[in-house]
Amino acid sequence: MLAMFVDEKYEKCLYKAEKYSLNEKTKKDPLPYLFMSRCYFEMSKRDDFKEKFPTAGKDCYKYASKYASKDKDKRFYAEHEDYFTELRTTAVSEAEVMLDAKKFTKSKTLYDNLIDWDPNDAGAWIMLGVSFQGAKQKKEAENAFKAAMKLLTDKTCSVEIKGQKDLLRNAIIYYSEKLYTEGNSAEAKVWLNLGKEWFMDDKEYQVTYSQYAN
Repeated sequence: MLAMFVDEKYEKCLYKAEKYSLNEKTKKDPLPYLFMSRCYFEMSKRDDFKEKFPTAGKDCYKYASKYASKDKDKRFYAEHEDYFTELRTTAVSEAEVMLDAKKFTKSKTLYDNLIDWDPNDAGAWIMLGVSFQGAKQKKEAENAFKAAMKLLTDKTCSVEIKGQKDLLRNAIIYYSEKLYTEGNSAEAKVWLNLGKEWFMDDKEYQVTYSQYAN
């Protein structure tokens, strides 16, 4: 699969990986799902695959989640870290666009994918909560915010992976500003205080903190 992928034979690589994913002996192996994700991701960037694989942009996320569920110890993650960094960056950008356009179902799906890849991604949990709020799903929003708050309180949130710390900072700022605007300044202060552990040296965070938490 790797040789096919490196040679940019994405369609062949995809079908080969798919066969492994359907074979009883190999369907629990994580690598076929990883290569399916990688192939779909590359296909989504090329016009010549758009007609035959119109859902490649969604499928790359779906199979990345399937890979993550089968590689709990992240045995293969380091080898493909650059890919996941690019995939995360793309997912976050798309989610922001969907959120701004009030397409909450789509933003929920994207933030949910980020959580599939790393359940300790507190920034993704916060933005998932915001998406649930937009979709008028109050209980689900509360659960997402509780998950984020626990990760921040316990200091178990993931900030090591490139982009995760930026998402967490932006998420806390976004949600705190939202709370403040809605008249809930006390809750905004709670969230900004939770982020102090990681961001009080960050100028943007300092400005937000002085504006909403002092």
